[in-house]
Amino acid sequence: MSFKMRVAAAVGMLLSLFAGSVSAQDSAAWSDIRASLYNVRPVAETSPLVRIVAPKRAEDAAVVAVSMTVAAEAVPRVRSLTLIVDNNPAPVVATINFADAYRKGGDVGDRTVELRIRLDQLSPVRAILELEDGSLHMASQFVAGSGGCTSTSVKDVDQAILTLGQTRLKVASDRTRGESWREVQAQIRHPNFSGMQIDAKTNSYTPAHFVDRVEFRIGGKMLAAFETGIAISEDPNIRMSFASASSDTLTMTARDTMGHEFSDAATAHEATN
Repeated sequence: MSFKMRVAAAVGMLLSLFAGSVSAQDSAAWSDIRASLYNVRPVAETSPLVRIVAPKRAEDAAVVAVSMTVAAEAVPRVRSLTLIVDNNPAPVVATINFADAYRKGGDVGDRTVELRIRLDQLSPVRAILELEDGSLHMASQFVAGSGGCTSTSVKDVDQAILTLGQTRLKVASDRTRGESWREVQAQIRHPNFSGMQIDAKTNSYTPAHFVDRVEFRIGGKMLAAFETGIAISEDPNIRMSFASASSDTLTMTARDTMGHEFSDAATAHEATN
């Protein structure tokens, strides 16, 4: 074995040991989070009804793409999906509450929701699926990274405020996935200040100011409502697949913690990739 390979193996072993020690500590954190959110309700771990995919090591802890999948068989009974990062200052990253238009849109197979989040330190990242009967189903993955809640790519706070609320909204269709398959892609220009970031000009903490609610409606009917917190990345970006046989307009309305409201609308177009 070459020197480089030996070094890589040693580093990998150290990371594994460190991850194991962190996981042991996380069990206590998860126990408290679970009790706070769900009391004594049972949570089915490694459930086949929900999956989560995230990078094992985040290249940029301020922008970590997390994809959650709801199994097709669970869609007609789904109530909500909650994304949790155990070791973040505010562990609940987002809760997505689904409405009838989502549950009754038709069968297009498994459905996904993707968000970009901040990771404060090495932590399990969990997706908790709640069904209409109150049952809870979990998928989790350990992600390594640090500093995401305190770092920001915003170089000029005043400039960031000037572009506040600019939106991009697309609704894609793809016949290879079914006539009624749709995917909404939404982005909101917003610094999403966590309250833990230092303003380089003033050398003081920038007050928390973030998008805390995003709603999607199809043909005027509620599809899903996202309740979001400080761990959503700057310029919130949401992708969500759903089903709709109609050509009705999809609308997005969003709100931030200072009362600003943003909106946009789009109709489906054929996906090109």
